[in-house]
Amino acid sequence: MNKPTMESKEAALDVSVEDRLCVVKFNRPHKKNAFRAKEYRALMATLDRAAGNPDVTVVAVTGEGDYFTSGNDFMENLQNMGNHQSSAEGTEVGEKKSSSSVNLFRDFISALINFPKPLVAVLNGPAVGMGVTMLPLFDVVYASDKATFHTPFVQLGLVAEGCSSYIFPRLMGMGKAAEVLLFGKKLTAEEASDRGLVTEVLPHSNLHQIWPRIREYAKLPLKTLLTVKEMMRAKDRETLIKVNKMEMEYLKKAARSEEALTGIMNMFAKKSKL
Repeated sequence: MNKPTMESKEAALDVSVEDRLCVVKFNRPHKKNAFRAKEYRALMATLDRAAGNPDVTVVAVTGEGDYFTSGNDFMENLQNMGNHQSSAEGTEVGEKKSSSSVNLFRDFISALINFPKPLVAVLNGPAVGMGVTMLPLFDVVYASDKATFHTPFVQLGLVAEGCSSYIFPRLMGMGKAAEVLLFGKKLTAEEASDRGLVTEVLPHSNLHQIWPRIREYAKLPLKTLLTVKEMMRAKDRETLIKVNKMEMEYLKKAARSEEALTGIMNMFAKKSKL
């Protein structure tokens, strides 16, 4: 695991281990580090290996380029679904494919919920959608002051995921969570910190200075880290698993709706004009 695996390269994911720290870097900068199915599968495989590797104490996740991640790669998802929409039989296949994609996303969130070792996120830039909602499932989140946080689910005809429908109101209060999840308010790094999404904001030019600190975390006693994380997370795990399952059922319905198709197509239309 000291070098990126072939699976990681194919999935635009760089993985390395040094001094008990596993660093995972999203590496699709030309696509703003958007996630396809292969990225989700590679991340789950990486977390599974890291969990069982006695030479890994901490896993830190960051992005290459200007973005942390722009969330799901909607263009690829639309193309995949579009290949199956030309007949009644094709529509059924497309629905199965959409359901399969949601199940994969559900499994990814479950992997974060159940990961036993410390997880650290280092946001080098903006996070969108899943890149925002998954952050409370990490143990520590550091962010550049250039990072922004945007969850435009409703605008796209979709619904909140990543257990955010449960965690965000607890972190922020109902009103501020509604601004983010219902109305798509884009947060600055400082606002995200004030609302409990970010542990610490650093000047973008100094973001690299966080890595020596994280490497010191990786030198701490592993068994004790595992015990304390379990003490902190155990009481919420069953609830989070139930919430994740509930959100995915709603997402399956929303993803097949006319509102979702219209919202996503409108998004691409705006981008093409820009």
